[in-house]
Amino acid sequence: MQVDDRQNFVADLAASQGRRLRRFLAARLRNHADVADLAQEVFLRLLRVERQDKIRNPQAYLLTIAGHVLHQHALNAKAEPQGVDITEALEESEFADSSDPAVQLHVERRLEALERALARLSAKTRLAFLLQRRDGCTLDEIAQRMGISRTMVKKHLAKAVSQCDRQIRGER
Repeated sequence: MQVDDRQNFVADLAASQGRRLRRFLAARLRNHADVADLAQEVFLRLLRVERQDKIRNPQAYLLTIAGHVLHQHALNAKAEPQGVDITEALEESEFADSSDPAVQLHVERRLEALERALARLSAKTRLAFLLQRRDGCTLDEIAQRMGISRTMVKKHLAKAVSQCDRQIRGER
């Protein structure tokens, strides 16, 4: 099949099955904002199929690809570092009632725990964490600045978040 034929095949399938595909994805996703992105990924994968003329049931094939995309999305979501809200400790320090010594002590201890956790991180892990949390950089921007892969950035962030979370909660 030529490129134009493949594009026409996918365009026709998108027109006839796009709505069904989006319902299929929406029923299986927690975040409905991801539906459009995942639907696009399904059609992009379908475009890469060399011999679309060999597909016996295009609708079933489309849903099979969608299942694979959903699975990959779930794996990627698990790999994303879970956020710990360290800004909460900073906000507490700004809004704490300075007349209440108990509140002051609590805020000071949380900030000290955060400082200790950051100090215990390796230089690269700390840098990745600060670039994301303080500077608001994306994973790709951090990878580019540090000269490492996006996967390594995720690993550094996961380590930083885990260690900071344990430290702030008072665990070792």
